[in-house]
Amino acid sequence: MSIFNKKKLYDAQYQTAVSNPAAVIDHSFYRPLLGFAKNRHQIICEMLGSEKFENVLELGCGRGDIVRQKHDLFGRYTGLDLSSYQFLQIPEFLKTKNNFAFRDYDLDMPLDYASDSFDLILSASTIEYLFDPIAFIQEIYRVLKPGGTSILHTVNLAFFPRRLQLLVGKLPTFNALPGWQGGNLHDFTYPTLAGLLKQTGFQIVRTRCSGLFPGLRFWWPNLLAGDMIFRCVKPLRAS
Repeated sequence: MSIFNKKKLYDAQYQTAVSNPAAVIDHSFYRPLLGFAKNRHQIICEMLGSEKFENVLELGCGRGDIVRQKHDLFGRYTGLDLSSYQFLQIPEFLKTKNNFAFRDYDLDMPLDYASDSFDLILSASTIEYLFDPIAFIQEIYRVLKPGGTSILHTVNLAFFPRRLQLLVGKLPTFNALPGWQGGNLHDFTYPTLAGLLKQTGFQIVRTRCSGLFPGLRFWWPNLLAGDMIFRCVKPLRAS
């Protein structure tokens, strides 16, 4: 019996995504429009704006798409990912930058950082691949400083094309990458992820999505948005 190898799967997925960027899109009708759409990293960078953060943690940093654009605004930065292939894609200037570090880390394990350590925690397209999303969000909350910011991204199960797939008896797709359902282990909708974040203790301050015309999609995000991006704050402790 073979043992599931997460690292091997993630490396295969990322190699496919780098060689064929359209593979991250599950619906073929959308692929010709990919060049006109804003991806999740662009939207997250817009949500961060010109704010500066002293100590930043990114969970599932990939090839550093966010930190490439925002490195001048981060005092210290740590990026965690399980894919060795992804680390090869990170620019050398980031790897050698003072107070920046990239670590091979299995995010199904508890974070080995002290509580209240980080001012900003980022996680894009990661929670859906983990065995216990509740524990993952609880760990983000634990290591985030009171008053700190977290931005969390994942895909939306309730997106209209995925509802149609269910209607005709097909499993919803999230990408065209290797692995069962592209490696996704958990499904989320806007209300369910918002509920999980609030239950953990976060205050949600802004919600967005990526793709074509992301502003228009928020007329009915749970139906029209293929993904979701929550900006949250860990409340200050009562004095």
